[in-house]
This record gives sequence, structure tokens and C-alpha cells, in this order.
Amino acid sequence: MRTRIWLPCLLLVVICGLLIFWRGPANRAEQTVIESIAKPTNNQAGSIRTQNVKTSTTGQSQATAILPTKSAGTTSATNEANVAYQKLLSTWQAPIDFYGKVLDENSNVVAGAQVSFHWVETPDAGGNRDSQTSSDANGLFELHSAHGPSLAVVVAKDGYYSSIEKDHPPFKYGPFSMGGFSPDPYNPVVFHLHTKGKGASLIQTSFPSGIGQIAQLRHDGTPIEISLMDGQRVAPGTGQLKLELRRDISRPNAKTFDWSFQISVPSGGLVKTEDEFSFEAPETGYQPSVEVDMPATNMNWTEDFTSQFYVQLPGEKYAKINLYLSAYNGAFTVKSSINPSGSRDLEPAN
Repeated sequence: MRTRIWLPCLLLVVICGLLIFWRGPANRAEQTVIESIAKPTNNQAGSIRTQNVKTSTTGQSQATAILPTKSAGTTSATNEANVAYQKLLSTWQAPIDFYGKVLDENSNVVAGAQVSFHWVETPDAGGNRDSQTSSDANGLFELHSAHGPSLAVVVAKDGYYSSIEKDHPPFKYGPFSMGGFSPDPYNPVVFHLHTKGKGASLIQTSFPSGIGQIAQLRHDGTPIEISLMDGQRVAPGTGQLKLELRRDISRPNAKTFDWSFQISVPSGGLVKTEDEFSFEAPETGYQPSVEVDMPATNMNWTEDFTSQFYVQLPGEKYAKINLYLSAYNGAFTVKSSINPSGSRDLEPAN
């Protein structure tokens, strides 16, 4: 009798234990799913919130998830970025006013000169702006109601040379000006034009000739001689122009280095000129060679040399050359204009 009662009881205990064991992992799995919904991952833009988590009458957990939303941190970062952009834009869009005046080589006013302005209003592809005007009877011109960090100004007129060497660089405005340019209606910026003359028939050459060609001087002073009549390199002792470069290459990675350069005209001479529009070669003052000495200790050290020279050639012929040299690699260019008639007029025919 006792055995019949004990066996059913033992069976009931085993069944209850199995049920408890079976339900435990299921509850843990459901909890993991709920936590994974409620906890956002690192690569989510916002966060996911859960609400109304409840247990049904069957003991199973249920959760309702809400779609991702921007977190407070993301919204704050976006607002800060917008504020920073607006500050940049306000700095970039400095008010631009400009006052200019056009004069010729004799300081006479030039009326009717074409003036072109260019500025960038916003720091993007669509920010480019252009405007045109002309100088009035007093040679004056103005620009207003523009905005940007800088302004480029180009002045030109038919019958005049526009200055290349003396053209003004872009004018800086706002914080970008660094205390530099300040527009003043009582002190306009002066632009010089040079009246074109009749000119002469000249022989004009470039060395090296051809697009993409490079000529280089050796660092040990080995000379190169050039014929200005045809712009070709010629044998030693037969050229009208001789160039020599010496450079210290003992420290190839040094920021500064000792170098020197010499330009010579065998049986002739040179006169350096800074006047861009002076087209008449001088009668006297020529010297056989000009040397540039540039030690590394020079406070105004540079690796480039650019200059203009009048040249007196054998046979009483005159020329004007423009020379550029990079002492770093010896690359150089020479552009020349020769008057074959013997006249000192070196203005090209217009």
C-alpha cells in the first residue's frame, strides 16, 4: 500500500524537475533577445527604445520596439557643426569694397580701361563671382556689395600693354587680410598701362624651343652657349650668350646651399633692367658678364633667379632677354628679341 503511494509521488517530483530545467534556458534566451533590442550597437546613428515589456498569462515575455531615433548627442553634434559652418561662412564673407585708378607710363589718367573683378563668395564650387566695369574720365573705378576673403583685379585697354610684373596680387579682406589691405576712396590702388608704340620687326626666339623641352646647366660650372639668332645651343666659342652654374652638392638634402651663376656675352655686353616696358636699349653701360653669388648664409637666400637684360651683340646689334634659372636642378629658360637692323628699338611690332 505504501509502495503504491510512494511511486506516483516520486514520478511527480521528477516531472516537475524536468519542467523547471526546460523552462530555464528558454527564459534566458528570451531575456537575451529583449536586451539585444533595447541595447544599441556602436554603429547605430541613434538609439532603439523598448516599452510595454510584459509577461503573458502563459509566462512568455513580450516586447514592443520603437524605430531608431536620433540621440541627444547626435543632435548636439549636428547643431555644433552648423554653428561652426555659419561662423566660417561669416568669416569668409567679409565685405569687399575696392577703389582703383588707371594711369599710363607718364602718370596720365587712362579713361575707358576695362576692369575685371573676380572673387569667391562661398567656399564651394558655386561661390565664384565675376564683374566688369571701366575707368571713368578721371581713370577711377570702384566695386561694392561683394563678399569674400580676397579679390583679383585685372586692368586692360586696346593700344596699351597690361603690366605683368607690376600687376597686383589678390587683395585680402577680413581676418584673411592679416592687417594688410584696407580700401580707401581717397587713396585708390594705382594700375599702370603702357602705351604701345609702332614697334619694329624683331627676331624672337626661346631656348629651349618646343613645348615640354627642358634645358639644364651642370652644377660644376660646365658652360652652355646659345645663339640668340635661332635659339639653338652651339659649340663652345661660337655662341652669343654663355651660361655657367656652380652649386654645392655635398649636402643634397640641405634646405639652403651655396650657388653662383654667371651670364656672359662674348665680344659684347649686358645691362640689367627692371623696367618691364622700356623697349629702347641704352647706348652705353654694358659689361661683359654679370654674376649672381648666393651663399647659403644669405638672409635673403633663394634658389631661383629671374631677370631681364639688354644685350649688345657683335656687329652693333641689340637684344633684350628674359632669363629664368632654378639653381636646385639647373633648369633654365631664355627668351630673346633681337633687332637685326642695328636699331636700339626692341618693341615688337603691333
